[in-house]
Amino acid sequence: MLSRAATRRAYSTAAAQAVVKTTAKDTSGNLTNLTVVVNNAGAKVGKSGIAHLLSKFNFLNTGAKSALRFTRESELLGAQFSSNVTRDALVLNTSFLKADLPYFVEALGNVLVNTSFRPHELVENVYPTAKADYETAIKSNSYVGLEELHELSFRKGLGNGLLYDGSNKITLDEIKQFAQQAYTKSNVSVFGAGAVEEDLVKFINESPFAELPTGETIKSSVSIFKGKESRIKTYGESAVLVGIPIKPTEFGKFEVLSSAIGSSVLSSDISAPLFNLPGVDASSTVLKYQDAGLFVITIKGASSADVSAAVKQVKKIVESADLKSATKKAELSIALQSTFEAPLSLKVDATTPIKLVEFNYVAVGEVDALPYADEL
Repeated sequence: MLSRAATRRAYSTAAAQAVVKTTAKDTSGNLTNLTVVVNNAGAKVGKSGIAHLLSKFNFLNTGAKSALRFTRESELLGAQFSSNVTRDALVLNTSFLKADLPYFVEALGNVLVNTSFRPHELVENVYPTAKADYETAIKSNSYVGLEELHELSFRKGLGNGLLYDGSNKITLDEIKQFAQQAYTKSNVSVFGAGAVEEDLVKFINESPFAELPTGETIKSSVSIFKGKESRIKTYGESAVLVGIPIKPTEFGKFEVLSSAIGSSVLSSDISAPLFNLPGVDASSTVLKYQDAGLFVITIKGASSADVSAAVKQVKKIVESADLKSATKKAELSIALQSTFEAPLSLKVDATTPIKLVEFNYVAVGEVDALPYADEL
């Protein structure tokens, strides 16, 4: 179905219950962004890298349409589409003109229900594109350090590698089985920005989304580890990452700390201490997941001496942070991070000073010139 004839505004707006969790808001203009979030299907689930490989199968051949045909039709409709993996979920995004809503609901439903999983696609498309993602990512020592920091902090689950690195064998049957477990009504949520919710629900209920198995919501557990250190000698810039694994109830408190010392979200805050360390690029962030989080300070630069000097200031910066004066900054940071698909409602907490005592530490690059964790 490519014709827009059936999509002209003759939609039924009768209230109906969607077969999957659906949230929509209409907007002015002629653009719709349709996002499918598949929870319990991110990098934290299953074999390390399997979620990344599954994401590369999305928008390939389905029982209803070839990948080539879908790509050409999307181009004709002036649309864009993508699939990516996070640690919590698989996320499918599409952007298109409002009149084409039924077409893309059908297409997304077919991705989840009717993907063909052909053997040659794994060899010719999935493995090469996944490998290219990984090879591009590891050119950044900051990325390498962040992946290592996750492994130190959580070991399994959230400690799994975000991308498939090729070190473990994953078969086509394993990917198909993972898809069957992940693509269920209980895991899938659809978000439509620029769509009338009643219309979106109607099209979803008449699409392959209705064929998804019911499934059960997977409840995962997470273990947190502190006091770990890793040093990775490699080429390129030197980077040091200091991380504190935290519980979701602590997100607000650490947003205040991050805003006080130099949040990557508030990069224009020229008074932040991390932003004024000489010769380096330094910032902090609070990575928020469903089951846990990770407060991270990253310091990187071409000169290992500059990085070393800056790292030795971190403990003082954290423990002397003026938290009370940073509450409004933290509220702004939270608001900037909140999205339609993932709204944030966190209560900021500036009452408890934070000591940099139990943390995890990763040094990457010219590690011989970088301090050890106990030298901070």
